[in-house]
Amino acid sequence: MPHPDPTLPSDLKQAIARGLDPWPDGLFDSLALRLFRWHHAAIPPFRALCDARGVDLEQVRGWREIPAVPTEAFRRFELFAGEVAVKEFRTSGTSGSTPGRALFSESGLELMAEAIRVNARVMLLPDGRATRILILAPPPEAAPHMIMAHGMDQLRREFGLPGSRFLIGPEGLDSDALMSELAESGDGGAPLTLIGASFGFVHLFDAMAEQGARFTLAPGSRAMDAGGFKGRSREASRAELCKAFEERLGIGAERCVNLLGMTELASQLYDNTLREGPAAPRHKVNPPWTRTEVVDPLSLNPRPVGERGLLLHTDLANFERPIRIQSDDLGRRLEAGGFEIEGRAQGAEARGCSLAIDEMIAQ
Repeated sequence: MPHPDPTLPSDLKQAIARGLDPWPDGLFDSLALRLFRWHHAAIPPFRALCDARGVDLEQVRGWREIPAVPTEAFRRFELFAGEVAVKEFRTSGTSGSTPGRALFSESGLELMAEAIRVNARVMLLPDGRATRILILAPPPEAAPHMIMAHGMDQLRREFGLPGSRFLIGPEGLDSDALMSELAESGDGGAPLTLIGASFGFVHLFDAMAEQGARFTLAPGSRAMDAGGFKGRSREASRAELCKAFEERLGIGAERCVNLLGMTELASQLYDNTLREGPAAPRHKVNPPWTRTEVVDPLSLNPRPVGERGLLLHTDLANFERPIRIQSDDLGRRLEAGGFEIEGRAQGAEARGCSLAIDEMIAQ
């Protein structure tokens, strides 16, 4: 279906390019409603969900009234409003399960790139310090459907000094190259930015502990991990990982940020640590083109500050896909602002996702 609102991509990009300062009143609602009208017309399963919930297209007045789509729906339906998809990212899943698919047009990729650029400049590199970026993940050519690899490659290209690179190849982690980089930085070389999957760092530090390896990286070094801490062999914690970064690499907890990224979202949500400093309580920050609510798993009504519920994200950079995504992550909003993640929904907490799928099937 041709795009019914030809100025929308440029209007979204201009809004995101404003940076992380608060948006003018009404801007978020205005853009969200323009996206909603397009998606309602162009994505049949989403329209079925709206119909099942009695949502009148003409009566929706704000972003909170737009129905949320569960992440599971990306495994069951093609949720794409664009004309030509040039890129497909896939979710990981349990063995034998169908992966979720997020489709992007050229315009969608450009919008995601702007969101990555604006957010990283403030949340990962607020001091403007030039660093080499070392990535403990496979490069995009080896993992073309991994959205994390795509985003990390953009960080390398846009912000990394010469020598920035991926360190996982066909044979796994290039340990010799990594140890050489760590030693060089510790001997007065350039500061490093280490980025990768959270549990990948846990395994790295386990190996370093077995070898008794320690380094003190150059001032200005930092780390960003993405994902969670539940692995196949054991579980870890944020405190454990931060302690390892400090003990093994000399990177203090105030220079370690966790990033929440999802295949179903075009935007990423960073810890506030590097931007706000060590005195601020750690929490995830929403850039102004996103919102995160903590909701009751069945009613999807907002939970009070401090109470646990499902995280429901609204992301205007999603552009060609539904912008309100009901995740299966559990978390809570904090008195100090922002939110924190506390694990995955289980049992009764996950039933709301199944109800939404039933409504989308009945189209």
